[in-house]
Amino acid sequence: MIGTPYRVFIPDRPTGGPYDLVRPDDLERARVIRADEVQRGDLLLADFPDFDHPATGLLTAEHFTDPYWAAPSPVDPGCGCLCCQGCAWTAADGPLVKLNDGFPWDGCTIFRATDLLLVARYQCACGCDPTLADDDAYDWLSPASVQHLLETGRPLRPGETLTCPTT
Repeated sequence: MIGTPYRVFIPDRPTGGPYDLVRPDDLERARVIRADEVQRGDLLLADFPDFDHPATGLLTAEHFTDPYWAAPSPVDPGCGCLCCQGCAWTAADGPLVKLNDGFPWDGCTIFRATDLLLVARYQCACGCDPTLADDDAYDWLSPASVQHLLETGRPLRPGETLTCPTT
């Protein structure tokens, strides 16, 4: 999809607490895309809950308190998590995409393929391990890891060695 055929409004991101995990750089490079265009490692920042019924013709983003990384996978109709069981998805909802299966929460994150999301694309060519892990599997303190987090939206793992590209 090139461009968004909707008028969207992205309010200033709240500050303090978990909202501080998103850098202004992430917001500057964030784009509004369809849920079926999200790729592994993208940082999901906000959704547009009034997508189906915009009150004014203008869709307003609602920032997630805890942004999270996408790990798209096929929707499992037999999933027993509370989220999957509590959302009564039907064929009328159209194609569905699962963008996460429990990280950082316990339930799946499922959207209709056509739902709009505010996403900062994952961009890193340093050689880090892009697979997702639990929070305690990351190095949150070392200067190199903090710098990597600031630049890419993802910390390093303890002892991870980077292969930085040469220019």
